[in-house]
Amino acid sequence: MRIALATETFLPHVDGIVTRLTETIKFLRHYGDELLILTPDRPGLPTEYEGSRVLGITSRAWPQYPDIYLAVPWLTTEVTQSLREFQPDLIHAACPAFLGTGVVEYAHRNHLPLVGSYHVQYAEYIRRYRMEPFVPFVWWYLRHLHNQAQLNLATSTQMVRELRGRGFAHMKLWQAGVDAARFHPEKRDPAMRLRLSDGHSEDLLLIVVARLAREKMIDQIAPVLRALPGTRLAIVGDGPARGALEETFAGLPVHFAGMLRGEDLARAYASADAFILPSTTETLGLVALEAMAAGIPAIVADAGGLPDLVVPGETGFLVPPDQAKGFIDAARMLRDDSALLRRMSEAARAHASTFQWEVTAQQLRTYYAHVLDRWPQPAAEDFSTSPTAATKATDVSSGEMART
Repeated sequence: MRIALATETFLPHVDGIVTRLTETIKFLRHYGDELLILTPDRPGLPTEYEGSRVLGITSRAWPQYPDIYLAVPWLTTEVTQSLREFQPDLIHAACPAFLGTGVVEYAHRNHLPLVGSYHVQYAEYIRRYRMEPFVPFVWWYLRHLHNQAQLNLATSTQMVRELRGRGFAHMKLWQAGVDAARFHPEKRDPAMRLRLSDGHSEDLLLIVVARLAREKMIDQIAPVLRALPGTRLAIVGDGPARGALEETFAGLPVHFAGMLRGEDLARAYASADAFILPSTTETLGLVALEAMAAGIPAIVADAGGLPDLVVPGETGFLVPPDQAKGFIDAARMLRDDSALLRRMSEAARAHASTFQWEVTAQQLRTYYAHVLDRWPQPAAEDFSTSPTAATKATDVSSGEMART
């Protein structure tokens, strides 16, 4: 297949969206598919990835978060010419918002099948940045974009349900994956643990890996540290909220590790005792899955996509949102019961290993093929009737996330 993939974020920026897309691209290329990647232009943007051209779209940094670049909402003559020369069979708009506007219009104008995928809780971010009056408009706008697609994908069962409830059409689940070879308990490193714990390797070491932004709610971990002596926190990541978080955690046993990538990140996960994340806006929460693959249990909010990843009481804890006591109790249990920590760590690794990027790529290819097979029939086709197990596994009416 020839796929034009438009994404609002790409390398060199690293987050869950970029990880999913780059891993997916690797397998699509392995299967022989051709891709043209459209994304906001930014310093360090590669010109190609896995043999596919990366085309930068005119953009500007978001003043409140300079690491995020927002593309202009139209396609220039150069871009439209590149699309015509590429002759895509299908367009995939990932988290369409800004660049997505021009891409959706191009697909409609040129009578090309369109797949959308929802990865970002834009409305919730707007709410948390105190722009509440704009929330209804944001939901209307996103629904307008997505409902022009023949198929829309979300990365967790909860998001599929929520978006269906908000009037998003043709929703299906695009399941999770993780690189279980890269994130592995064998990467545990005493030197890394000593570094992350500021020399206190004997303490319970919690780790959070996240963009340091208001919506990640990292400040809500502070009560855990105040309530539990012998517990420390390593914060991996960077972002606009770092200064505020340094003030919040002043005097508490916290190590700010900054951005870690590659093997350093894998060692950091494996060298901690448990992962913790209070965020309620995760459409998936890939970092929790990476942590579990590295052999540590996850203490996370029972919200968004996280319940799809964590088996409560076995691979970690699901805590009611905004309840500090739940996070404190979970961390206390792991601090005080080494056998429980060991058992949960082993279960977390075993569970995370069942999520495979190759399976998610196969599932996506099946979705693409069904869109193309039914084009230009009406968009209301039921995509749960695939003859392959990968597509059959995407019906979420049972409330479970199936994996092949």
